[in-house]
Amino acid sequence: MNAENIDTNGCSQRDNAEHEGYAKAHRSFNSIWKERNSAQPELLEKILYKDNLNRAFMRVKANKGALLNLLRRNVKDERVIQWIKRYLKSGVMENGVVMETEEGSPQGGNISPLLANIYLNEFDQEYERRGVKFIRYADDIVLLAKSDRAAKRLLETSTKYLEGTLKLKVNQKKSRVVSVFAIRNFKYLGFALEKNEKGIYIRVHEKSWKKMKSKLKELSSRRSCQSIRPALEKIKVFMRGWLNYYGVADMKNRIDVLNSWLYHRIRMCIWKQWKLPRTKMRNLIKLGVAEHYAATIAYSRKKYWYISNNKAVIWALSKERLINSGFYD
Repeated sequence: MNAENIDTNGCSQRDNAEHEGYAKAHRSFNSIWKERNSAQPELLEKILYKDNLNRAFMRVKANKGALLNLLRRNVKDERVIQWIKRYLKSGVMENGVVMETEEGSPQGGNISPLLANIYLNEFDQEYERRGVKFIRYADDIVLLAKSDRAAKRLLETSTKYLEGTLKLKVNQKKSRVVSVFAIRNFKYLGFALEKNEKGIYIRVHEKSWKKMKSKLKELSSRRSCQSIRPALEKIKVFMRGWLNYYGVADMKNRIDVLNSWLYHRIRMCIWKQWKLPRTKMRNLIKLGVAEHYAATIAYSRKKYWYISNNKAVIWALSKERLINSGFYD
């Protein structure tokens, strides 16, 4: 990328469309968060039980008869029932060879998650009847209780119901009793809860944040960033989806810091692509840096990361210029 490529066109408009799956995840997590307004002090110290099923749709076929009976309650067209029955018996293809499946619906199938949700609806109705507050998104279940003792009792009874009545296998390694404010232990759909003197708020879990930064590091790596414009477009697409999903969380200050870090990485990529010292010097001068200062920076032997944080380089490749060149702010 040379200096001429940094144009003054306006940045692309932000795409506000959110995927339906993201919206559902937000609603699931908000079911916990919204209780902050009416919660009593003792209720804020809820104990959480997270029950992760071993791929609920892996067990659907094993419970085929029960599933078909559930479908017949609301689906009166027997042709639909028979079509789903054949779907469950269709098997899977591995390395070009059709293999029979002893249990579970075909992996990657369009209706596999739907069938699992239909089957787990029995769990939802049962625990609503018992008056237990819970959240379920796909096969991730959170049961809420006011005390550690009540939570342990829920852990035992729910496991018994899932494995005994519904014939599902509960992942014991991921099933535990923990406070919803346990920062390290509680993670649900990539989010966590935290509280301060102002109240309770949602934040992005640290593991989700680190995963996002790792992806941005990969996209803006000076080793793989052969052309800055395609890299910027990939970053824009990735961050649009990430922000649409995690936008419900409180992270304004962290986003500001992230932006500064990302601008720094983009400048590093541009500086590397200019390659030769004379090219660097010429482009800095075109961007308004004094000739003697541009020469000092261009012929410096310091590393890309250090030079890209130089005041003159920051001024030459300012935030506004990067945005006008297509960076998604």
